[in-house]
Amino acid sequence: MKRSLYILLLWIGLIFLMACRWSAAERDARSAFKGTVAPEVSQQVLEKEVHRFLDWYSGAVDSLVSIQLVDNSGVEDTGYYRVNADSAEAYLAIIEASGIFTSEYIADKRAYFRLCDEEMKKDSLRQGGLYELDADLILLNQEYEEDSFNFDTVSFSNYVDTENGASIDVTLLYTLRMDFVIKGDKLLIDRIDVVDTENGQAGDE
Repeated sequence: MKRSLYILLLWIGLIFLMACRWSAAERDARSAFKGTVAPEVSQQVLEKEVHRFLDWYSGAVDSLVSIQLVDNSGVEDTGYYRVNADSAEAYLAIIEASGIFTSEYIADKRAYFRLCDEEMKKDSLRQGGLYELDADLILLNQEYEEDSFNFDTVSFSNYVDTENGASIDVTLLYTLRMDFVIKGDKLLIDRIDVVDTENGQAGDE
């Protein structure tokens, strides 16, 4: 009888211990999940994110403009132009520090710089203004014209939910399509393309 009672109490103790561990594990899981809940995605949310992007752009554009991406410092006495790797990384560092772009967006820009440099080397270019590296690589304009845009009058259209985020058309003096994706608990810019007003398509669509 005593032995049976002992075994019963032992089983009760083990069940209680397992229940406590399961409860603690559940709390830890909930705690780990907290803060990584996917953000709400809607047109209103995207419009707010676009305005946040434009605020960042307004503050960063002077620094971006001051960076000379193309020079001939690496090929002295030849007159050939090349992409300055240090300048390119400084440019990307400003973008990355904003915290509003995906790593894929930054990687695409880095790949573009490398492609331009390879083409300049292959073609032995003596003109530094090719490949649009003197253009606005963020808002995709011919040049940086921060004083030409009135960001307060920006308009929105063509909101579309996507598999992992959403896209929206943003009209300044022209129309951009901005793709946002969910990364953890953030909604980040993954791509920006100019919209062709004739067919409504953007980029490589």
